Amino acid sequence: MNKFRFLILISAFFFFNSCKDFKEVEVTGVKSFRLTKVGQDGIEGEVILGIKNPNSYGFSIYPSEFDVVYSGIKMGKARLHKRVHIDGNSEKLYVFKLKTSLKNMNLMDVMSLMNGGNMGRIEAKGDLKAGKFYLKKRVPVNISEKIGLGG
Repeated sequence: MNKFRFLILISAFFFFNSCKDFKEVEVTGVKSFRLTKVGQDGIEGEVILGIKNPNSYGFSIYPSEFDVVYSGIKMGKARLHKRVHIDGNSEKLYVFKLKTSLKNMNLMDVMSLMNGGNMGRIEAKGDLKAGKFYLKKRVPVNISEKIGLGG
């Protein structure tokens, strides 16, 4: 009988807890984009995104990925490789690692990236996976901003 009461108590907890208003998590933009390595193996870089949690409770962002295009050059997929916790009522910056091979690019694209001093438009599209316990939700990322390479 104790297991039955425990099950009812847990079910009631999740039912009442799910009635809270959930405000959407907001990706506030690309704060920085820089190349960390350009070599024969390929190109590595970092995309730093601002993520805002307007809720009073925290949750986690699970490993996620999205496509990155800089000034019309497809850079590949940026990935968050480990789970990070986002505190309630906060906005923080998170680093997504980018890795692509040179076989996906032509020589002019690589030379343009190495010049790097100019402003370009960065586009990031994909989904962040966020949640708490067994409840997970995909947060769409669709950003297009003008930003300098390395800035």
